[in-house]
Amino acid sequence: MAIKRSMKVKWVATVGICVAVYAMYVEYKLQDPFYQPACSASWTGGDCATVFKSAYGHILSHWGIVSKGSALDLSLPVLGLVLYTSYWWAISIPPFPFREELFLGAATGGACFSVYLLYVIKVILQEFCIVCFSFHCCNFAMLVLAILEYRAPEIKRITD
Repeated sequence: MAIKRSMKVKWVATVGICVAVYAMYVEYKLQDPFYQPACSASWTGGDCATVFKSAYGHILSHWGIVSKGSALDLSLPVLGLVLYTSYWWAISIPPFPFREELFLGAATGGACFSVYLLYVIKVILQEFCIVCFSFHCCNFAMLVLAILEYRAPEIKRITD
């Protein structure tokens, strides 16, 4: 028996939520100068702490959309938590008009943002972050699921 696509979306969203929560924990613990996160261990081949501490970790203030340190200066893990919770919530409610288009738009935006962040991490910061890599895997998996849902919705909307 095949796993329903909505369950796959929930699974990917749950993984994204877990990664976001871990990233938020690491960000909090990085206030301690002696803290060494597991994601910066030698086995990962990179240093997530360097990435989290960079200006790109708070992308809205980095881009000048909000002022640095303001209440809206959200970190990438917080934004990821909002995104993955939204995916989980949206797939759990009854179908609504433009559901597939909205899902595809959000997933396309997430994948494009991942491409940008991959460029930042590899070219600008010249680093590897296993946590970020996990986020990108979730975003690309969600895009595939969104394309499949757009092409053939699992649950048909009731139309008059």
